[in-house]
Amino acid sequence: MQIILPLLAGAGLASASLLNGRSANVKRDSWGGSVSLGPTKSTIINAVTTIIPGAAPATQNGELFLWPGMSNGTGDLIQTTLESWSSNAWCGATTGQWCVRASVFGSFGQLDGDGSPVSGTDQVRIEYNLESDGETWNQTVTNVETGVLLSTYAIAAGPYMTGYGTGTECDDECTGTIAAQKYINTTITLKSADTTFGDTIATAAGATYTGLASSQGGKVWTIETMDIPAM
Repeated sequence: MQIILPLLAGAGLASASLLNGRSANVKRDSWGGSVSLGPTKSTIINAVTTIIPGAAPATQNGELFLWPGMSNGTGDLIQTTLESWSSNAWCGATTGQWCVRASVFGSFGQLDGDGSPVSGTDQVRIEYNLESDGETWNQTVTNVETGVLLSTYAIAAGPYMTGYGTGTECDDECTGTIAAQKYINTTITLKSADTTFGDTIATAAGATYTGLASSQGGKVWTIETMDIPAM
């Protein structure tokens, strides 16, 4: 099982420097581009985004993960992951496809829902929702075009999530991303208004974003696009 580390660097959730590898597409425990927000003065109660992941590498030396993550920096990291392993047959994927599964990382290690194959042009909608009990986070992963449910997972992680961001994680000298990723229609809903939440947005390694806006007095924040370049 992969080890995925929650990083809170500066104002952002996932930010790390790239290390030189043996070739242009091979990295040693490194990170690609990211866009992130937080910490908020409030807490997050819902977050939804759609990722178009681009093709996965045809072969894989290590483990490569794409994820939108949500954390408070000291507890659980909620992170549905698109994954590239030396073989992705475990989820039914073929060459160039990803495996996607709802997942959470914490002191207990990594816990996962069921996995499904995802193609590079698929639009994968990932929603994190805090249930009415104020403790349980539900992850729901669907294919936007077909409506097919790809993965789910629920865990009691508490109402403490204050940061949200994307991650491109390369472990064990992995083969890095060969295509750009695009996140669209991202919406983050806070428990109470925080008019300064947008000021915390940060980017790394060439990532860009467009259309940051808020509504309901700073309770709901939207980002039209987040573009993550290939590694």
